[in-house]
Amino acid sequence: MPKDLKVTLSDIEYEILKKVKVVEGEDGEKLRNLLRLYVSTIPELKSSEYALRRVENKDKIEKILRDVWAAYEITDYPTEKWNEDKINKMYSDLVEINVLMKIGEKQYVPSNKFRSLFKMLLHDIASESKDLDEYSAACMATIQLLWEFSAGTLSEEMIRDAAILINEGWMFVYATAMKKAREFMKTKKMFPEAQMPVPEVS
Repeated sequence: MPKDLKVTLSDIEYEILKKVKVVEGEDGEKLRNLLRLYVSTIPELKSSEYALRRVENKDKIEKILRDVWAAYEITDYPTEKWNEDKINKMYSDLVEINVLMKIGEKQYVPSNKFRSLFKMLLHDIASESKDLDEYSAACMATIQLLWEFSAGTLSEEMIRDAAILINEGWMFVYATAMKKAREFMKTKKMFPEAQMPVPEVS
């Protein structure tokens, strides 16, 4: 929910704000844009930056997520229905925007940057909504990153298919690991380890 903040600036602070050229806007709007600029330039706030954009694009991300699961309702293995030309074109496009990198003849892996950001977003999204399953969280992370890496140039259909391709090929393993870890922790809380008797030493 939006929050209205009231800030009092000294004369010199207000003059400095008016002279700031790196962001646009007037008064409160300029302060808000300065905050967003600050968040985007501090590595420690990278998670917050993505969370901010995820909230702003919530409807778009959730629509594509529904489209992803709709594809699985038709078949358990959507990629098996795609022809080789389509898959090769997707690989080429994803390499171009640094989502994938080529490591050999017809061999690809996620780029280090994509993989690192994916793991951060998977954790954040799964933590934001405890009711969201791990695989949906992985899809949301992939969808957001595809949007970010392509600077909005990919169509929703391409993002849907690329999310399926990337998750099936590489990223669902992280969702599976998270699911197993959560189940382990839940079991551990339900059945705490019994105290093992200490053997007597004669």
